[in-house]
Amino acid sequence: MKVVNYPQRSSEWHDWRRNGVTASDVPALMGCLYKTPWRIWAEKRGLVLPEYLDGNPNVERGIRFEPVARRRFEERHDTLLLPLCAESTEEPIVRASFDGIDDDGCPAELKAPCESKFREALAQGKQSEMYQRYYGQVQTQIYVSEADKGYLTLDIGTEYLDFVIPRDPRYIDQLVNKARELWELILTGKEPPMDPSRDLYVPAGMDKDKWLLLAADYRQNEAKRAAFLSEIKSLEEKMESTEQQFLSMMGEFCIGESAGVRVNRYVRSGSVDYKRIVEDIRGNVPEIIKERYRRDSVVGVRITVRGDEDKRTVVPFNPEDIQRVTGINDWF
Repeated sequence: MKVVNYPQRSSEWHDWRRNGVTASDVPALMGCLYKTPWRIWAEKRGLVLPEYLDGNPNVERGIRFEPVARRRFEERHDTLLLPLCAESTEEPIVRASFDGIDDDGCPAELKAPCESKFREALAQGKQSEMYQRYYGQVQTQIYVSEADKGYLTLDIGTEYLDFVIPRDPRYIDQLVNKARELWELILTGKEPPMDPSRDLYVPAGMDKDKWLLLAADYRQNEAKRAAFLSEIKSLEEKMESTEQQFLSMMGEFCIGESAGVRVNRYVRSGSVDYKRIVEDIRGNVPEIIKERYRRDSVVGVRITVRGDEDKRTVVPFNPEDIQRVTGINDWF
């Protein structure tokens, strides 16, 4: 393997990862459902931004706990783990950022999952979500490091679980071929197949200009609506205060009226919690029974307006593009 001296999470490290297929990309190429090949392609092409994970408690816990998990692994296995980044000497586009490589040259992937995921892995072993999700990542690390095995370690501080994962030549051949295929698509700009239920529609050409016009119109209306809602909220707060003063004046009377304003005090019964009734009578209802009585699905739409510097934005955009198409200078 070729060691690359980039500090992990530095700007140089991010650039290096973007210019290759990394171990964390591979599970998606091999069919893991948390991400699609198109999404990886789009990120490498700069069409969409990598997922913004700052503030994600699971990510923060993993970063914070990684040094502790590394030390605990070293103590258990009487070894040292060297964190580093490397490329495969056979296929340089395949890359890995190692949590650690032990004295025998075997990679260790350290995870600090939530307790429920840890318990699931403890109970289900190789069939668990954690093992299935990170198997491809460890196999990629084995390939890059040219090792015979690797470790997937789940550590929650009070307990740990070490999976020893042997080298799988057939799987590695498949992942290398898929990485090469994806990289060819990245270089040529040809899109891989998309999954409409999981991938993003990103307009291009004339559709993009139409989207920009619609976006400007929606942004203006959303800004006006926000101003009205703010005013409505203020008015409702004032009216609620007035309502309480009316009730205070009325004492125990249920109805009061003067100056064209009538105030009715009433008691409304709470709605019946039928779910609790069923559970009290028969216990928890199995999902298969619930499905018999489920109503038809309802398609909803949620539109989110992002600021031009909002780091949660997935598709990068330039405010000047909207101004160019619409001629509006104060669209935001």
